Amino acid sequence: MDEPTDAPRRADADHASYLRALYRDEAPRRVYIDDEDAVARTSSRQTLWRAESSSDPVPPPPPPPEGDLLPVPFAEEPAPLISVDGPRHVRDDEPDSTRFRRTVGYTLLSTLVPGLGLVGSQQRGLRRTGAFIAVASIFALVALAGFFAIRVQPEPGQGWFAAAAASAVGLASAQGMLHVLTVVIAAVGLLWVGLIVATHVATRSWDIPRGKRTVGAVLVALLAFAISAPLAVGANYAQVLSASIGRTFGTETNVISGSKPTVEAGNNPFAGIPRLNILLLGSDLDQERIERYEKLGYGLRTDTLILASVDTTTGATALIQIPRNVQRTPFPEGSEMAGLYPDGFRGEGDPAEWYVNSIWERVVADHPDLFAGQTYPGAEALKQGIEGITGLPVHYFAMLNIDGLRGLVDAMGGVTVNINERLPMGGSSNNKSATWGWLEPGPNQHLDGTHALWYARSRWNTDDYSRMQRQSCLIKAITDQANPTTLLTRFEAIAGASSDMVTTDIPREALEGLTELALKTQTQPMKRLVFVNGANGYDHANPDFEIMRERVDELIHPAPSPSSSSSPTATVDEATPKESPSASERSNEGAQDIADACAYNPVEEEG
Repeated sequence: MDEPTDAPRRADADHASYLRALYRDEAPRRVYIDDEDAVARTSSRQTLWRAESSSDPVPPPPPPPEGDLLPVPFAEEPAPLISVDGPRHVRDDEPDSTRFRRTVGYTLLSTLVPGLGLVGSQQRGLRRTGAFIAVASIFALVALAGFFAIRVQPEPGQGWFAAAAASAVGLASAQGMLHVLTVVIAAVGLLWVGLIVATHVATRSWDIPRGKRTVGAVLVALLAFAISAPLAVGANYAQVLSASIGRTFGTETNVISGSKPTVEAGNNPFAGIPRLNILLLGSDLDQERIERYEKLGYGLRTDTLILASVDTTTGATALIQIPRNVQRTPFPEGSEMAGLYPDGFRGEGDPAEWYVNSIWERVVADHPDLFAGQTYPGAEALKQGIEGITGLPVHYFAMLNIDGLRGLVDAMGGVTVNINERLPMGGSSNNKSATWGWLEPGPNQHLDGTHALWYARSRWNTDDYSRMQRQSCLIKAITDQANPTTLLTRFEAIAGASSDMVTTDIPREALEGLTELALKTQTQPMKRLVFVNGANGYDHANPDFEIMRERVDELIHPAPSPSSSSSPTATVDEATPKESPSASERSNEGAQDIADACAYNPVEEEG
């Protein structure tokens, strides 16, 4: 640039003071430009100084003395660099690899703690925002941990983490909480992913090479997916579970039952109930049988009757299995059914039409006004019959149908059981044939839904009591295998199958406490009492209900076992092998541990 001819020459000593006066208090900024010399055909870099705040015309600076460099004003604090692409975030002399590694590090920080990587930004507002979000995230996590520390109350012998997991599952069973959880998860996911992207952009150098820019974009995409994928799955699970709860469970106000207890939503809704008794029913209703029943003029029958009595403090569970062919079922004194059948459930015609498994059907068909206004009249009648047999009040019922059970087992990926005797799938005892083959004896057999269904239903070559034992084994297998891993990996299928298979009067308000109680049962031994013909007071032709109720009371309130010091020492000949008991002998043992009843102990076939 040519110097004006009329510009005064200044002494070398006045050059620096001239520049300072020229720019006053404004810090100069430098712009690098490329200037091609038309004569030399070479590129040289020149530094141009300008003042942006002064409105007065600024005369061009005089050329520096020959051999001297232009002094840099305020050299003790280098001025920032600008370019047409915006402010530079790094020094010119810093290698590209170092700058890129720093950006990656900040991006990873925002992935680990939302917003933390923004502290590496050059903009003060972004740094403050990132620090605030990171602190808020840590505070929320600490508050959540504190909430659980206060809310979780481990039972004796229960670990704190197990109690916390039970409490979390219980909270998730509340439908309103699931809707809130879905919104929160979605919002957190969007914010977190946005912070990852913002951190990478805010800390990235403007002149990063194209290759590293591509690598950075791929890295951000992978990190965003790693955060968003599990959160999206969690939000989806919350909605699936909410829909399943809505289809299966009614509210306390719209499920009308004269026998169910009144509970309030919240922790431990069964505090005033020492034992919660739930009637588990299995109906043979599938689509084929529904069509057949409509033609024959009769409907639902409950061929499987199991009363689960759960200690609400410990979770210890006792299963009481009742034969479907119990005759003259008694009813509690003063109940509706006792007024209708004072001498027990009996009437004209075929005695098989008056077994306990037909109470639901006959009351609905013959006495539609008996439990008018209640949601499940047949269940109310059957509850009173089960109470008459066992002496225990029945609080809730849950009825499973065949198609639903098959779907549940398939959704869980199958169940593993021990098969102790050869079982036919289909067929009849008339020609001793099996329509769809046989289930062969063997330990730890993994069955899909169809084979598990026949394991529980098959009976023509055994008897009802053997089938009842296998049903309790299938319940135990499903309970044992409903672990967190199975539930998480197969959640949607299990939730869908469960809602299709269950009819129940359990209200949603009881689900939190009931879920926590169910998790406790997995850590407790499960006892079983089965009424077998000729034992425990049960005789098919003339059952002694008083003795049967005594056996139930002994199961629920067992007498303390005598100490070893007061009992004579028994000598066992370990060399003498024990004979394997038959199925009927095992069934006659009365109260027993289900794990023992379901162990592999094959039955020797006759002949």
